Amino acid sequence: MGLFDKVAKAAGSIGGSVATSAAKVGSNVVVASQEQGELVSLKSQINVINQELDAAYAQIGRKYVEYVIATGEMPGIDVSDILKLIDPKLSKKQELEAEIIRLEKEIKEKTVLREKQQAEEAFLKEKEKLDKALAMDLLTQEEYDAKIAIARKRVDNFEAIRRVEQQAEMGVITPEEKQQKLAELLG
Repeated sequence: MGLFDKVAKAAGSIGGSVATSAAKVGSNVVVASQEQGELVSLKSQINVINQELDAAYAQIGRKYVEYVIATGEMPGIDVSDILKLIDPKLSKKQELEAEIIRLEKEIKEKTVLREKQQAEEAFLKEKEKLDKALAMDLLTQEEYDAKIAIARKRVDNFEAIRRVEQQAEMGVITPEEKQQKLAELLG
């Protein structure tokens, strides 16, 4: 096999890997945008219901003011007709809010799963690289074992690492505390 054949084979392998990665990224983007689209739709439905409720509340206020002006008294007035219209809207609003919470939780869970899958794929790539280095006698078995153990800890402690990173993003812990906690998890 000539040099050109080796270069062509390597380029083909890299191209296939890039295409596969691009397809995975593209499908993840499509799924995420569909989920976000559904979330936006639910939130816009709640906004419409809120506007309808505000209009009903204004009608109740208007009736009350008209009654007070006409009678000079401030007792209760009958708004049962408006309340009958409001009740299904309030129920629908509660259903939509519960659906939004469920959808946001589902989106978060899927995001965590995708991130965990990426961590596992990164581990497999690292392991492949280390296996090759070990086979070529570039690493001793002890060095290989140590590096694999560190890479494996990243996958095994994925959720704890993610939690520490989120705490740092929210400002709950300092960057120094973040580094210390990550060192404990990976060390």
